[in-house]
This record gives sequence, structure tokens and C-alpha cells, in this order.
Amino acid sequence: MIVGFAGKLSKNYEKDGIELLKEAIDEALEMAGLNYADIDGIMANIGRGSFHGNKTYLNPPAQISEYFGIKPKIIDHVQYGGPSVLSMIYRAYKAIKTGDAETILCIQGGKISHLKDNHFQKTDIIDSPFDDYIKIYDQMSPISDYAMVAYRHSKLFGTTDEQRAEIAVMQRYNASFNPKALFRNPITVEDVLQSRIVSYPLHLLEIVYPIDGFHVFVVSKRSSKSALRNIDILAYGEAHWPNPPAEWDDIIYTPAIESAKRASFDLNRVDTFQLYDSFTITVMLQMEDIGLVEKGKVGQFVESHDLTFKGDVPINTGGGSLNTGQPAYMSGGVILEEALLQLNDMADGHQVKGTDVVFLNGIGWWSRKHSVTLVLGERK
Repeated sequence: MIVGFAGKLSKNYEKDGIELLKEAIDEALEMAGLNYADIDGIMANIGRGSFHGNKTYLNPPAQISEYFGIKPKIIDHVQYGGPSVLSMIYRAYKAIKTGDAETILCIQGGKISHLKDNHFQKTDIIDSPFDDYIKIYDQMSPISDYAMVAYRHSKLFGTTDEQRAEIAVMQRYNASFNPKALFRNPITVEDVLQSRIVSYPLHLLEIVYPIDGFHVFVVSKRSSKSALRNIDILAYGEAHWPNPPAEWDDIIYTPAIESAKRASFDLNRVDTFQLYDSFTITVMLQMEDIGLVEKGKVGQFVESHDLTFKGDVPINTGGGSLNTGQPAYMSGGVILEEALLQLNDMADGHQVKGTDVVFLNGIGWWSRKHSVTLVLGERK
């Protein structure tokens, strides 16, 4: 079970990244009632260059173990972007059930504030061996990639800027009740549409803001002082589309179609949805691909439903990474932390009453190649 968790986020952390990680580990272990000597497993996904600016930091689990004096029985470097931490939880549960370890730290994040000014994301992320043939323009990035998806969705289905903006507005409403959110001031659809266009048709308020931060989750079989509920994995699925989007049948689909199908969970049982939100269009694509709404009809769905934590379909109840910021270009820890807050009745100010089941979906890597679906709840 998950016996402890913590998220430490900072717009611009002044110390080394490893110090920020230590803060997160210490807080998670304190919640769990455990200490460093209890840890015998490490799983991690650390943003490249996020410790000391060293972009050749290639084996985070081993190096983290060395730094903190941990002697792990198992280590795992899970590296497929934002949803990696969701996969770590599943792997940690399996490892503990098979007796490979008793207490595993699942870590995601990094310190990237010192990299943003060096155009790290533009020049240093290699998506595939065929990048030179696909990224034909110098400024292509995840922003321009998702902008193209948003434009095509609009052309095919009539999805409007106003409908995408509703996602940003409702998530900001949730964030206004979340003390950990970086952006909390209420916004309107007009505010979103008046914010500058970064890559047509995406506006600034539809795009995630990268920050420094780590999320740490403690999965353990040990009897501890943790007061958290005995949360189990009710369903799980992952899917990977290794080819570039240019070779897909259509860029408006994501691997969430397959990961959600493999999880095969009745959405009517779900109390809240936590969906990866690098952009407003990312949320909308997942709403369609997990089966919440038919492909092409998400715009109308957004207009006719309340997606806030007070609404009939609560999505990203803490405001998502659009408002907390995106630690080291990865949002998985943000949505997982919020899921656990909801399940443990700890989401002060934005709690969905009676939350027993949370459906999470993460989309990962530069161009949506990976998806992980994870459903958490107390097995009865």
C-alpha cells in the first residue's frame, strides 16, 4: 500500500536539486512513519540535467541510493516521461507482493529552472532516431506539436477555442482552493482567449508552466504509523506507440485508447478523474480516449458538464499541473498526489466528498507516445 507521499514544488529552487529531493523524501517518510534504513527499493524518473546541471546523470536510482546511504534490493529507472510514476506504483506493488522488496520509494521530478534559459527543451530532447526528418522546423516543440493537434481537432470536429478555454477556467477554479497551486487567481474564458497565442491556436493560459519539483511515494508492506487508507490498485493498463505521430493513423488519438481498454474499468464507479494536463487539449484527448465521451464530442461535453471538484464530473480537482506548475516537464506526480489526497480525505478546501475510487491517466514523452491508466481505491 502507499503509506506516505509528498510533493515539494518551487518556481525557482535556489539549492541543488538533490536537496529538494531530500525535502520530499523526508516528508514522505515522516508521513509513513518510516526512515531511510527501512528502504530497500528505489524506482525513479528524473528529468535530464536536473541535478547540478549534469546532463549525463544516467542512473538516478543508483545515484540517489548512494547519496542517501540506501542499500536497495531492487532499482528501476522508469523513463517514459510524465506517466512513469504511475507505472512505478504498479511495479512497486508487484515487487512487494512477490517478496522482492518491502519498502520502495517511487520518485519523479527534477530541478530544471537552470536549464530553461539554455533552451534545454528545444535542443536537447531527442524523440526518435528520425527527428531530423520529422522536426523540419527549428522551433518545433511539445507546444507546437500539441497546437497542431488542437488545430486538427478543431478542423475535424468544430472544437472551439472557447471550449478548450473552459478546461483552463474550471481547473483554475479548483486551484483557487488548493494552497499548493502556483496560480490561484480566478480566470474567465475571455482571460484565456486574451492571453497571448504561443503556438496557434494554443494560448498562454492553456499551457503548463515548467517548475522545479519532486514527488515521492512510499509503497510498503511494513506495519507503520501511517494513517492513510489501505489503497489498492483496482485496475491498470499501459500502452506505447513508439513510432512518431506522423506515422499514426491520426494525431488526434493517443495510446490512452489502449491503456484504458487494458485497464477495463467501469467509469460509472469513478468518483474523480485525474488526467494529465500539459495542455488543455491533452485533457480533452484523454476524456475521449478513456471512453468518458465519444471522439469528437468533448467540446460539447465540456460545455454541458461541471468539471470542478463541486461538479458532476470532477476532473483535476486540485487544479492540475496547469496551475501547480509542471515539475521537470512531467505532470504524473501532480495528478497522483491529488488522487491520494482525495482518497484520504486530505484535500482541504477542494475535497470531493465520499471519494473511494480515482481514475488516473498519464500521457508521456515529447509527442504522446506513452499512456498509463491507473485506478486506485480501497478494495472491498
